[in-house]
Amino acid sequence: MRLSQAVNDLVTAAIADGRSRRTIGDYQQKLQPLVDFLDDKPIEEVTTSDLRGYVAHLRTRSTRYDAHPNRCQLRGGLSEATVASCVRVVKRLFNFLLEEGVIVENPAARLKTPKLKRGEPKAMSTEDFIKLLDTIEEDTVFARRDRALLLVLADTACRVGGLVQLRIGDLDLASGQLYLREKGNKGRYAFVTQMTQEALRDWLDVRPISKGDYLFVTLGSRGEDGLAGQGVREVLRRLKRKAGVKGPVNPHAFRHAFAREYLTNGGDLASLADIMGHSDVKVTWASYAIYRTEELKAKHARNSPVAHLGQRVKRHARSVGLTDGAECVS
Repeated sequence: MRLSQAVNDLVTAAIADGRSRRTIGDYQQKLQPLVDFLDDKPIEEVTTSDLRGYVAHLRTRSTRYDAHPNRCQLRGGLSEATVASCVRVVKRLFNFLLEEGVIVENPAARLKTPKLKRGEPKAMSTEDFIKLLDTIEEDTVFARRDRALLLVLADTACRVGGLVQLRIGDLDLASGQLYLREKGNKGRYAFVTQMTQEALRDWLDVRPISKGDYLFVTLGSRGEDGLAGQGVREVLRRLKRKAGVKGPVNPHAFRHAFAREYLTNGGDLASLADIMGHSDVKVTWASYAIYRTEELKAKHARNSPVAHLGQRVKRHARSVGLTDGAECVS
């Protein structure tokens, strides 16, 4: 079996297993350069040295977005995050082949995945979110849709894939919840507050009934399809330009902002993991520990026994007659 066939088999298995379109796209986009680099050699002949040579090639490239379906090639090497993502996909391919019994030894087993330095997630600021909402002033069909879309993103921490798959039947506004399908059609309930419920009702009052059953739809004469992920991003880009916002405004920036506010306002990691649809609280910790640390720091400053010791020490000093300028001789 050649590499190209192995990639096709992995993609087919991913589709059969119900993996997300993004995951399937990652397999196809990030494994084709490996096939090209190794001249589509038989899978049994691929060695650890071959794969290390490929990773070295990725690290020394002078361009990015080569053969990308939606972007033009740009000068500049790949980021560490992109290299790490490519390595993970390569390891997934060979783990799959080992599981399927196609190979007896895994040449990717000793391939090291680059460890990324974790900085603060690129969350949207509360001030920028308010600016986006304030930009939507007119009471039009577009305005009602965009306002509801912004509030659902901010209130549920949903992924863009979950947002675009929402159907009208997934809403239960009487109980303030909706049903999301994310990451390979995995389902979970999310909750919406009163402000978001009202915005959704306003949108449903004017939503064209000819647009199928998706909650967020294209407007105008562009068919009955629901709003796609790219359409959501375009809505956000348009509002960002109009509001003059400079910070990050993308679907994941809303998700990061939710986690930041939830933790800094005293929420716990376990419940946040459930709200965000993480299968393991370790994922939540790895992504948002920085916010939890800030909250712990603030609580420590308020509640540490030493935090209030200063005043008590001063009172004690006064009670025993020690004042500023008093001399203590031992």
